[in-house]
Amino acid sequence: MFLLFPSLFLAIYSICSGVLPLKVSWLWKAVLSLIILAIALKYQAYSIGGGTFFEPFVKGKALLIYEALYGALVVLTALLFFKDVCSLALWLLKKWGVSVGFSFNNNTMLAVLMAVSAAAGFWGMWEAIRVPDVRAVTLKVKGLPAAWKGTKIVQLSDLHIGPVQGAEWLSEVVKKTNALHPDMVLITGDFIDGSVPKTLFKLEPLKELKTKYGVYAIPGNHEYYSGYANWMKALSQLGLNMLQNQSAVLKKNEAALIVGGTTDLGASRFGLEGPDLKKTFAGTPENATRILLTHQPKTTSGSSERVDLQLSGHTHGGHIFFMYPILAYFNDGMGSGAYQRSDKLVYVNRGTGLWNGFSIRIGVPSEITGITLE
Repeated sequence: MFLLFPSLFLAIYSICSGVLPLKVSWLWKAVLSLIILAIALKYQAYSIGGGTFFEPFVKGKALLIYEALYGALVVLTALLFFKDVCSLALWLLKKWGVSVGFSFNNNTMLAVLMAVSAAAGFWGMWEAIRVPDVRAVTLKVKGLPAAWKGTKIVQLSDLHIGPVQGAEWLSEVVKKTNALHPDMVLITGDFIDGSVPKTLFKLEPLKELKTKYGVYAIPGNHEYYSGYANWMKALSQLGLNMLQNQSAVLKKNEAALIVGGTTDLGASRFGLEGPDLKKTFAGTPENATRILLTHQPKTTSGSSERVDLQLSGHTHGGHIFFMYPILAYFNDGMGSGAYQRSDKLVYVNRGTGLWNGFSIRIGVPSEITGITLE
């Protein structure tokens, strides 16, 4: 329900700015307006017949088409806003005596904006659901022991296995991951969209991950929406080392490397334990290099606990390039990529998959992150 009002705003703005100025009959305007309203009511359509936000009534190709059209509506609203800013500038020029014989509110311009938006929506949907490419990065971690330099890590994040991405897609992600021959795989939350009985079988490919030191993972906010305790048990049974304010101490030539992981910031909404960095690293070697997995980039902001490298996800890179600044603003300025925060290096994965609530990517592709430590 909380997404209904933003969606209606998109619809109303698009109708007022893109449909009503058209020089066509009122019948055509009514038809176009109803289509836009139907697209905006996507989340309500998902709940028909007992469906839920994470297990929607609309499925398969119909779901993907709906996602593409909703993405097109978002793009159209942005383009119309830009058009209106330009129209305002032309109006001001006219007020100042500068004659400009052009208007953005003509049928050709509005039709082009609608066509571009539709194309962007379907292309963005395809970008969102395809198997991502590997994004290779080298991270220089302060104080990293020589024994651990050159360590290969693959970070996966925000798989969102459920109505959109399934077992076949995940199997291809696992193949690409194994082809990198990682020393370890670190998964920074949001595995699923759905309940254990309806979704667990789609995660079976994770059992095929091959590493030297293991697969370590943490919960994201979405694990709490579909039965947190059941999912923590189920994910552990897949061979994943689930870290819930806990750490693992890895050793190589007597040099220790700590991999810690926290619960999610949203845990308190469900009466569960939130992130606790002191508890996470309690009992670990004092001076060992610390890698922290935490789903939301801002989790450690303001904490005095030492973290050498933080790996996070959650932001999806903003989904669309022009939304990046908004997502970054709500995540302490971190949207995707590497950030130096005092002595702490933070890397934010753009997401390996994408949730069915907004399956579109334009200018911010998904990623399998191949990390080399230096």
